[in-house]
Amino acid sequence: MYIASENAKGTNSYELGVNTFSDLSTDEFSGTHFGYVKATQRFGGAKHLGTHEFKGEALPTSVDWRSKGAVTPVKNQASCGSCWAFSTTGSMEGAWAIASGKLVSLSEEQLVACSKQNHGCQGGSMELGFMYEEGTKVCTEQSYPYTSGGGSVGACKASSCTAGIPKGGISGYKTIASNKNSLMSAVAQQPVSIAVEADKSVFQSYRSGVMTGNCGTNLDHGILAIGYGTESGQDYWLVKNSWGTSWGEAGYGKLERGKGGTGECGILSDDSYPVASDTSVATVPDDEYGQAFKDFEASFQKTYASEQERESRFKIFKDNYIYIAAENANGINSYELGVNKFSDLTTDEFAGTHFGYVKAAQRFEGAKHLGVHEYKGEALPTSVDWRSKGAVTPVKNQASCGSCWAFSTTGSMEGAWAIASGNLVSLSEEQLVACSKQNHGCQGGSMELGFMYEEGTKVCTEQSYPYTSGGGSVGACQASSCTAGIPKGGVTGYKTIASNKNSLMSAVAQQPTSIAVEADKSVFQSYRSGVMSGNCGTNLDHGILAIGYGTESGKDYWLVKNSWGTSWGEAGYGKLERGKGGTGECGILSDDSYPVVSSSLVV
Repeated sequence: MYIASENAKGTNSYELGVNTFSDLSTDEFSGTHFGYVKATQRFGGAKHLGTHEFKGEALPTSVDWRSKGAVTPVKNQASCGSCWAFSTTGSMEGAWAIASGKLVSLSEEQLVACSKQNHGCQGGSMELGFMYEEGTKVCTEQSYPYTSGGGSVGACKASSCTAGIPKGGISGYKTIASNKNSLMSAVAQQPVSIAVEADKSVFQSYRSGVMTGNCGTNLDHGILAIGYGTESGQDYWLVKNSWGTSWGEAGYGKLERGKGGTGECGILSDDSYPVASDTSVATVPDDEYGQAFKDFEASFQKTYASEQERESRFKIFKDNYIYIAAENANGINSYELGVNKFSDLTTDEFAGTHFGYVKAAQRFEGAKHLGVHEYKGEALPTSVDWRSKGAVTPVKNQASCGSCWAFSTTGSMEGAWAIASGNLVSLSEEQLVACSKQNHGCQGGSMELGFMYEEGTKVCTEQSYPYTSGGGSVGACQASSCTAGIPKGGVTGYKTIASNKNSLMSAVAQQPTSIAVEADKSVFQSYRSGVMSGNCGTNLDHGILAIGYGTESGKDYWLVKNSWGTSWGEAGYGKLERGKGGTGECGILSDDSYPVVSSSLVV
């Protein structure tokens, strides 16, 4: 009756039909034919290679990976909650076919029986499936066939199987940003593992057409996105299910594409794909992207541990290269992006090692907070650049350590001491990273807690206590034997700055100032020149130094010194829009401060 009444409406873009599941209630069906369980630790132990995001590239109007030889025939999980295993093998089969030119049907039984972080017929996730397959050979279906369809799982027998993908052929995986264009971009590249809510009657009885408006977002079923297109004016996602060929269009289905929020059946919520590499074929092509990557390798003296890693880095570089080109081509930006030494890193990888600002939980506890710097109506200069006044040391490099806070702290102390003493001395970041115990070394810290530490001790010169934590490991504190760049008592406290443009201008006109920004966006990572505008939020994660302000081509800016070396930005410096409302560009007005030094100790 339900099927007949749905088909009789005349308004649906889909048709239902009797299939092998028509004698099951929806509860009975869901009890044995789903099995997706989102991983509680999404990236624990797995090589998460970043988030796939739409970069503005041209997208094809339709995709169908069946026609490109990257999809094996429809399979059947039967009465076992192993959908996750079929979705995992499906995306690996596609990735391997694209990488190697060979389509091999892979073993779901290996995942169900051997992937112990998943739960066999009681459910699992594709991401944990990828994690398991990273560390082993991936068996062919022929050598390790599926036998768990009745709901019982045997012992793992992967050791004697034939490899469809050799160990190391799966190098990690990427998640996909939760929007339509990002999923289209990913599916245009390869088949993608997706999760949906499938516990509705319309899904159970689906026969053909474009399913729309009949499921929610409580993800319970893993399937495979193998394309997209348009049918009778209705945009759709093309999916491969694991319920045999009696379901849908011979085992395939179409879900509405373009629905808002998390998409039809939650299809945009939790998607991912594996990264595969076949070292028997050329990994870096001789096209525009390959040549750009080879130039990048030469320019920045990049070497990789294996050809597989090199291929993985090339793919990341290509994504960044396409994004850079698209941003530079739009013609309306006040900034330019460019390839730099970070162009083979995903935004997640980059953020994991190159930021480090953590706002102090107790901002003024134990520290001499000497008040709030506020604009008092004084005349402000039209431009400031403390480099020209001898108060800024050369650009430094925090490298792969979340110690930005230490570099921002030393930068503002260097400036304050130079103004007070007339002597510019490069100060030690390593002292802060190793000795400031209220901060957390390479795991992050705040400039205010850095000032608090420096109040109670001599401040070491960089020459006598050089930076050695760039690899991410911090040694024991060795400040006792260093040479003082600022004597004990030279730093007497610090001031915070009122969160408005004029107050920060007033402070920067007085001395270089420590500031915090949000830097975890692609535009910040690839910035080359000009005035950065409109491309970051207010979730502060990076400490830098404001050393001036001015106007360029009619655009007001803040002049900042970064701690990522001279390959970033304008030889290590950057310009952020000045005059944006609220908390300012990248949150620059949110949490700023500077040290106060004692001129009475200046010799």
